[in-house]
Amino acid sequence: MQRVPAGSGDISVGDADRPSLAIGCFAAICRDRLADELLTFSRICPQVDIGVHEMPRGGLLPALRAGQLALAVLPGKEEPGLCSIELWRGRVMAAMPAHHPLTRGTFVSVAALREETMLVSRQQIGSDMHRFLAGRILPLGPALSATILDLGPPRILQRVARGDGLALVCEGHVGLLDTGVVVRPVEAPGAVFPVRAYWPDIDPPWPVSALIGSLTALATGD
Repeated sequence: MQRVPAGSGDISVGDADRPSLAIGCFAAICRDRLADELLTFSRICPQVDIGVHEMPRGGLLPALRAGQLALAVLPGKEEPGLCSIELWRGRVMAAMPAHHPLTRGTFVSVAALREETMLVSRQQIGSDMHRFLAGRILPLGPALSATILDLGPPRILQRVARGDGLALVCEGHVGLLDTGVVVRPVEAPGAVFPVRAYWPDIDPPWPVSALIGSLTALATGD
């Protein structure tokens, strides 16, 4: 499996003599978990080159509708004019230093987060992720207190480990966290959300149909 670097203009990769699929995904909410599922598919169809392109959430479905992507994977609901399947459920988590008092509880309330300073990346992927996760737990309320830093998500979490503040992360990030960072699930109605795969055609051609079949089998446990 090949991965396309974020920001690359060419989202379709592969040998001209081999079929290729361009897959768009929304940050690490999907990228790391999706990689495992795509590896399963690559064993089923080793002749297909897969390019994975990390994009802002708002750009994925327009790129799919424009024919730039074969499949888009992101949090969301069913969309008019597109086919989709729920692959898994994500969850909003609060990342904090290991010595933080909030680690004593099983969950973290939104009220408790309002008493903390959140560290937020100014960089596109990090800021896009924070806005999405914060919107899940605070759809109508005022924003959390935040310090904006010109750092990528990994270095933001290094600052969390140092005790400079907390950060919102997705459950899918948990296995990637630095030593010294502890996570607790946020208790809020929207904290758990569906992650879906979208494609444009009711009867997609091969190899898109094979990939959808593989993802459907994984999603349903068949």
